[in-house]
Amino acid sequence: MSIGARLKEERERLGFTQPAFAELAGTTKKSQIDYEKDLTQPKAGYLAAIAEAGADISYIVTGKAIEKLKSDFEDEFDLVNVYDVKISAGHGSLCSGNAEPVSRLAFRKDWLHKQGLYAKDLLIVCATGDSMIPTIQDKEKLLINAADKELTDGFIYVIRNQDNYWVKRIQIQFDGSLLLISDNKLYPPMQLDLNDAADIEIIGRWVPSSRNAFY
Repeated sequence: MSIGARLKEERERLGFTQPAFAELAGTTKKSQIDYEKDLTQPKAGYLAAIAEAGADISYIVTGKAIEKLKSDFEDEFDLVNVYDVKISAGHGSLCSGNAEPVSRLAFRKDWLHKQGLYAKDLLIVCATGDSMIPTIQDKEKLLINAADKELTDGFIYVIRNQDNYWVKRIQIQFDGSLLLISDNKLYPPMQLDLNDAADIEIIGRWVPSSRNAFY
């Protein structure tokens, strides 16, 4: 079906005659007829006006009803919570922001599946600082897998020690302590004793290719 045919279908579904539909949209009966015959294309102002009357503009323009588009989105994408939290890529900083998510970002389900990830286990925070350059940029969004808390040498994790949050590459020492390593060689490694330090939490492991998957 053409745009004109779908426009006519929506008009008739809503119970309007051509003159009445034209009047509510601020146009003429001739223009309405031309639209429905695909002689001319309706403009944004006209579409906005008939939307107020209950017309499904998505269906008219694309052939897909709003509910169908929503279904298509849910079939293809999962949403991950974004938190207004700054994670230090420097020497450590207080966590700033809200505990509740401030927004969500969409990820393709097929991408998540290939990575072995589930949206319910993921969260997004923001890095601040330059100590993980070139791997992680200042103000870069970080996708964190909160289900992966088992520390493995060489991987990058978000770690909390009381009010200090870091995103660092880790190396487990013989004495059980952690060496927090910056990819920017201007920053020396930091040692974190897991036995002596109080209130330590592994938030999760950074997903390296996350920057290419935000939608």
